Amino acid sequence: MKDLVDILKKVLKEEILVYRDLLNLMNEKTEILIEGNIEKLDKLTNKENNIVNKLGKFDNLRNKVIFNIQHKAGMNEDIDILRLLKILDDEDKKEVFDLREEFLEVLSKIKDKNQLNSSLIKDSLDYVNLNISMFTEEEDEITYGNKNKKSTISIFNQEA
Repeated sequence: MKDLVDILKKVLKEEILVYRDLLNLMNEKTEILIEGNIEKLDKLTNKENNIVNKLGKFDNLRNKVIFNIQHKAGMNEDIDILRLLKILDDEDKKEVFDLREEFLEVLSKIKDKNQLNSSLIKDSLDYVNLNISMFTEEEDEITYGNKNKKSTISIFNQEA
């Protein structure tokens, strides 16, 4: 079982590094959103998608390793990392616990950054909708003759 625990620790370390890469991209995304640079945002989104795919593979690998540890330990119920700590020796327990804490810290930062970026995107969309709305509103009546017939001036006739 020791070899599986070592693999788990290695997977967790690698997964944390990839999450840190994602956090760095999200910090970069914040700056790009503030700049309003669509081309950079598109490139960055592609990078984010690649990292998310990589994280999915790490997640699957981590779950398989935990599953194998569970079976090797003779446990029938599904376990998570907290339950896994109960069956580890003191040295491994401390290291896995520390990795779990680091993992949760990075995830918390990602969540906060994601909320900020979502807010920036929403604000940008609100601004775009406001501008579209300004261009599509009916102008004051422009009539020559029949007062019941309105003529409207509109550049756009759609909303984004």
